Amino acid sequence: MSDQKGLDDVRLSINAVNITVDDAFRDRIAQALVKLRRYYSGDLITAEVFLRVEAHGGPNDKSLRIVYGVPGTGAFAEEEGDNWDTMLHTVTGKLKHQLERKFTNSQNSYRQH
Repeated sequence: MSDQKGLDDVRLSINAVNITVDDAFRDRIAQALVKLRRYYSGDLITAEVFLRVEAHGGPNDKSLRIVYGVPGTGAFAEEEGDNWDTMLHTVTGKLKHQLERKFTNSQNSYRQH
């Protein structure tokens, strides 16, 4: 399944394998990505979210990956686990850290205050 929707000037694509993503979780993904927007306010951003449930069904059988593309650079984070919301929080935290490192004081013109 693939779902695309605009998020201001962010092109969001959600791809799910072996899972149906409900509207409530789609909204939580979008809200998490909106919060990342404060760390980069330049040109168009793409966000590709990949959700997967492995067929073996054991512990940590779920994976969440996000590719957050900004012009000239990008950020990628992934997590495996059992709880989608915990994994989303962890992955967006990793992306936040990467964006903070990439857009330091010398590039703060892209940051919103």
